[in-house]
Parts: sequence; structure tokens; C-alpha cells
Amino acid sequence: MISNISYYKNLKSKSDFNGKLKHNVDLSKFTWLQTGGKAKLFFIPEKLIDLKKFLKNLNIDTPAFILGAGSNTLFRDLGYNGVVIKLSRNFEYIKIINDNEVKVGAATNCIKLARILARKGASGLEFFSGIPGTIGGAIKMNAGAYEKDTSDFLRKIKTINREGEIKYIYPHDYKMIYRETNFPEEFIFLEATFEYKKNKDVSDNLNKINELVTKRKLTQPIKEKTSGSTFKNPKNFKAWKLIQKSGCKNLRVGKASLSKLHSNFIINEGGATSKDIEKLGEKIREKVFKKLGIILDWEIRIIGE
Repeated sequence: MISNISYYKNLKSKSDFNGKLKHNVDLSKFTWLQTGGKAKLFFIPEKLIDLKKFLKNLNIDTPAFILGAGSNTLFRDLGYNGVVIKLSRNFEYIKIINDNEVKVGAATNCIKLARILARKGASGLEFFSGIPGTIGGAIKMNAGAYEKDTSDFLRKIKTINREGEIKYIYPHDYKMIYRETNFPEEFIFLEATFEYKKNKDVSDNLNKINELVTKRKLTQPIKEKTSGSTFKNPKNFKAWKLIQKSGCKNLRVGKASLSKLHSNFIINEGGATSKDIEKLGEKIREKVFKKLGIILDWEIRIIGE
């Protein structure tokens, strides 16, 4: 039970919630890059009712950021002057509705989802085995892997807004293109309904995943402190090829460098700051533009002052 909520001046009134509410939390512990400053407030609601109460009492002017697995996020060194919300394990679940639909909690790990569905004789969502994040994050950026995107199978989303209002929305009412969506920033994703195909051959499903996982291990630095692909692929181009053609492969700033295995992955070698990583990324963007006239857009979400 959380008490003394009035201590936090960003809240309009005193109230109690189940969950964890802390101040000045080190954000580097929650991201794959392991860099970044502190969050003014950090809230992990135990259940939906706790999240609803918290949002209703949160000053509308207080910035809020929803953090998933932290696999695609770079918090700047000065931290985040607002509240970072991370959903608890109660928001992690998989419920098969019928022979072609499944409901998934927003905090569910994408790789875990792919394997569980494969074992249950559900196919089509194996590509999630290549996405090291949560379903909520996958929806937000329309994450994808192996030529498939989240939007290809997404049918319905359960959301809650800053006023604590819950409603269902449909992907076709919004823009969901390559690594980009236009969902309102106030929306917090709670649950997604996906379409899948029934395939009782479990070994066939698992073999597909194992092939994708093996490919990922051979081509990506998954054991390093990284954040997945640094830049989006421009239309008709591969970002890693542009980076190599521009002579960026050996660039580094401080303890931030490019992976030798995959040029579109920035690595924290140990002791890098968020400034190092962002500065290296901007150097790469500048060199690619000067050499090839192509603008690389960040795929990593950069958050904070």
C-alpha cells in the first residue's frame, strides 16, 4: 500500500494505490543500454484499478512516459522530469479467444508470446520472436521483424487515457506504417487482440521460431548492451549498408561504439553516457547525409531533457 501521496506535489489530491511509487529513480537500471538519469516519479501499478486511480489524480500537466522492456529507449543523462509508468506482471497474460484470435496483455514479452502460441498450435506470430520488447511497445512503434509488422495481425486495442477512461480502439482508424504510428500520446495500451492461424503441428511452429532465433544470434549483438536497431531503414535502403558505405563503421564517442557484427547497432561498451550514444548517432546521421544524401531517422526513442 502506498501512503502519503500528498508528498508528491505533482498529484492533485491525496490517495492510496496498490503498487510501487518512488521518486528520483535511476532509469539506467530499466533500459538495455543501461544509461540515463533519474525519473522524478516512477510508478508500477499493481492492477488496472490502481493505474486508473493514479491517472485520475495525476496533474494533467505532468509529463508521463510508459516504459516497456526498455529495449528501444534512451533516457537522456538529465533524466525525466515527470512520471515514468511501468506496468506490473498483472498486465502480462495470453488468452486464446477462439481458433483465430488471442488477447495479450500489454506487458507481455513479445518473444515469450511467440513461443507460448507456437506450443499451443497457433501460427503467424512467430516473427515476435525477433522483437525484444513488450506488446505495448510493439504497438506504439509498429515493431516488426523478418518482413512482418505488428499491424499485420493487430485487430483491436484496449487503452486508458490520462483521465482514467478505458476504451477500445481499432488500428485501421490510425496510421500504422513502418516503425511509426499516430496514436495519441495520452493513450496507454493495456491489451491487444491479434489474429493468428491454427496449426496443430507444434514442432513446425517451434522450428520456425528456432530458425528465426538462430538467424538473429548470428547477425545481431544480442549479448551486448544495445537497444536494437538504432535507425529505421529508409525506403529502398538498409540502414546498416548506408552506415558502412559512409565510412562510419569504426566511429565511436567515449564508450559508445558501433557493433562489429551489425553496423546499425550502437553498443554501450561499459561506462557510456546517454550523451555519448546520442552524439555518436548524430555523427552517423551527419556522415550518411553528407556522403549519400540520405537522412537516417532514429528508431530508438530518445526521452528527456
